[in-house]
Amino acid sequence: MTDWFLAGEYEADAVASIASGERSFDEWPHLSVPLHRAELAVLHAALTEPAPTDGPLPPGLLAVEVDEGMIVTRVPAPVVEALAEMTPRTAPRVIAAWSAGIDHREPDALGEILTELAAFARAAAETGRPVLELSPY
Repeated sequence: MTDWFLAGEYEADAVASIASGERSFDEWPHLSVPLHRAELAVLHAALTEPAPTDGPLPPGLLAVEVDEGMIVTRVPAPVVEALAEMTPRTAPRVIAAWSAGIDHREPDALGEILTELAAFARAAAETGRPVLELSPY
């Protein structure tokens, strides 16, 4: 499970502390996404040109909650922008590429998740806030 938050990068440590119970999900607008980081990485690639990574740390790493095994990363701005601009006309191509990339057999379920992610990205665009991701490492 992965969670997305509308939060500034300066709030990354606070978002990470949700994993230990020090902070609450309710402190930021958030969306729980029933996917793993790897599945979301394939979506990122389907939406944008995949960026090369230079080592074991995920791109955009902002905070680590070692005791709970959680990290906070920033969702790349091009991904958020592409999601915010998603339309019913562009979604089928993205769903097809994403589904094939993760060998998912229920594209309709991915379509529902994509719709939620797109709505969240539009909220980020409207507020000008970045999207931070809290997920296990």
